[in-house]
Amino acid sequence: MPMDLEKPTCDDSLIRQLSISIFQLPILSVADELGVFSHLEREPTGIAELARQLSLSFRATEALLASLAGMGLLARFQGKFHLTETSRNFLLPDRPFYWGHMLRLIGQVPVTHSTLLETLRRDGAIAWDAGKVITEEWDRVDLSEERAFVFTRAMHSHSFATAVGLAQRVELTGVGRLLDVAGGSGCFSIALARQNPHVQFTVAELPPVCKTTRQYVAEHGLEGRIDVVALDMFRDAWPPGHDVIFFANVLHDWDSARRQRLIQRSFEVLPPGGRILIYELLLSDGQDGPLTAALSSMNMVYLTPGKQLTAGELDELVRGCGFTDVSVMPAYAGYSLISARKPLDR
Repeated sequence: MPMDLEKPTCDDSLIRQLSISIFQLPILSVADELGVFSHLEREPTGIAELARQLSLSFRATEALLASLAGMGLLARFQGKFHLTETSRNFLLPDRPFYWGHMLRLIGQVPVTHSTLLETLRRDGAIAWDAGKVITEEWDRVDLSEERAFVFTRAMHSHSFATAVGLAQRVELTGVGRLLDVAGGSGCFSIALARQNPHVQFTVAELPPVCKTTRQYVAEHGLEGRIDVVALDMFRDAWPPGHDVIFFANVLHDWDSARRQRLIQRSFEVLPPGGRILIYELLLSDGQDGPLTAALSSMNMVYLTPGKQLTAGELDELVRGCGFTDVSVMPAYAGYSLISARKPLDR
């Protein structure tokens, strides 16, 4: 006779949710493409009316809206669906912090069980039919202007809110000029410039990116405060005359040797007393989370030779290149700012 089964020590709701979580990002990006959030901004609406506006069935619209509400992006009140603060801030195309461009870019990356397993077993990003491994294009400066625009616009979506959050926390008193290495759209320099009118900025980027960077700088009326220079950060000479060098979401893209090369070049070009600032989503020192940083690290393993770093790893990296006075400050939405200084006697 079979033995009686004992009840599990916990229920399986987490596993159940994870087993269907593959739908979450596509639901979000499809809702964005269908204009769900723009429709509901104009007028909160019930299921039947929105189904008619979107030319979808009631059944499909019901599932879509229920999922978005379950994810915290919509709220139902008196029979109509309304935007939440998250969707109002980040999912309306005419808002400055719109995430849609990044959502569409991520949606083009074919993550499957088999491709992830192959990546992990090879310990290296694989190339797929949809495109090349991202850092290979950067390393060879092998970017068309069109692809540079698409990627830079997506990264602007990804980073502008956190750039503004950082700008309200970081202290730039006494800084004359800041070099924003691999600064993308210039969103961090834009946010910092608006908060620190006494500081001049230089955004250094690959030549195909610079046109898009200048467009963003011009949109904010900061052409007189932010210079944009074409630069291969591994091969070209860095522009002199900066007392702060800044990296945002850069070091995690590269292997340990190239991370060290970037920090060493920073030390060499800075004057004595100059500072390096590193803005990253940090793994815990115990390397057991948090989840967003851990998933971001998996994204790096899948797409690049890099990984998310711990505060301890960054401390060791910058000290190993000669920097001192290392500090770590939580800044915005899980991001931290690491600051270090080149000694006065160097």
